[in-house]
Amino acid sequence: MLESYDNSGGIHLLCESRGWNPEPEVLWLDREGDILPAEDTQTHRETEGFNVKRSITVHDNSNHNRFYCRLLQEPHMRETEIIINRKVFGAWKWVVGISVLACLIAVGWIITAVILHKKGTITLHI
Repeated sequence: MLESYDNSGGIHLLCESRGWNPEPEVLWLDREGDILPAEDTQTHRETEGFNVKRSITVHDNSNHNRFYCRLLQEPHMRETEIIINRKVFGAWKWVVGISVLACLIAVGWIITAVILHKKGTITLHI
């Protein structure tokens, strides 16, 4: 599942599964089946079995827009494919750009108000 964006333009993906007994191994793989570095697996034991979560941050790469979360518990295996459209990677740039622009406009208004106040052109009532 797509979890969130990070400041570097990466996308956090989360693989989560419940009810395993015994605890499975959780792997993230690229489209060629190579294991990707990911965060440590979080494991919680409940009465229904083990619940596991493992996150990874992926970045825009035209060769890698398919990712796989694989859960292994000999002799069983479950795998989920996640396909990320390249447009999704660009969405964070719009969010950051609009936020920066809004901050710059706010700072501009504050500076203008301070300058006009010092010149005696406007009076601020607080």
